[in-house]
Formats: sequence, structure tokens, C-alpha cells
Amino acid sequence: MNRILFIALFAIFAFAEGLYAKGDKDETVYIFGASFSLSDSVVYFTEIMPVEGAVIDKKTDFLAHRQYYAYELKDYMNFQENMPGRTSVIYYSKKRSKLEKKEAKIKKRLVEKHGKSVRYLGDKFKFVKP
Repeated sequence: MNRILFIALFAIFAFAEGLYAKGDKDETVYIFGASFSLSDSVVYFTEIMPVEGAVIDKKTDFLAHRQYYAYELKDYMNFQENMPGRTSVIYYSKKRSKLEKKEAKIKKRLVEKHGKSVRYLGDKFKFVKP
């Protein structure tokens, strides 16, 4: 049974590695995250931070393994801040200035249209390349 599980995991990882074309390369990508709950009026934001060695797919312009960055923030909010059941999303760009504009737009919408408060996690949280 363990041998079958090992082979299945190996096949999955080999397939996942093959999804990224040879032209994809590691680069510095800027990321920030937001964590919210429908039952809470506060939305928590991370700082915009560079993550070196991140991979962006050249065809789709998607950040590889982006779900892991969101899980990282979700787990942090759940276990470190003791706020389970929150939804976490990430935003990324190769250019910090583009991401700063996106963050400002999101915050404005949250505050003006939805009446939410925005709080920053500060330097307590850092994204790590998976």
C-alpha cells in the first residue's frame, strides 16, 4: 500500500512540474494578502512584500502555487491570530507600483462601499516561497 501511495505522489509531483514551460523562470514577485470573514467588519491586510524565486507562468501570467500563499495566510490567521474560518486571498504583480494601486483600489471599495475597517498585520506575517 505504501509503495502505491509513493508512486501516486511521485506521478502527481512529476506532472505538476511538467505544467510549467521551460521558458518560465524564477523571479521576484510582489505579493500582498487580505483575510476576511463575512461575519467580521475588519479585513486584515499583509504588507506588500517581495517573494524571490516565485514562478510566473509565461502563457497564463499566473503565479505558480498561488493557492499555497493563500493557505499560508489562512493558516496564520487561524493558528497565530486565533481567527478560524476566514477567507484569504492574495494579489501579486511583477511591479510593486502596480500592486500598490490595486491595494488602494481594494481598500477604498471595502471601506466606502462595504463599511469595512482595514487593519495591517505589519511585520508579524511573511510569505515564504513554497
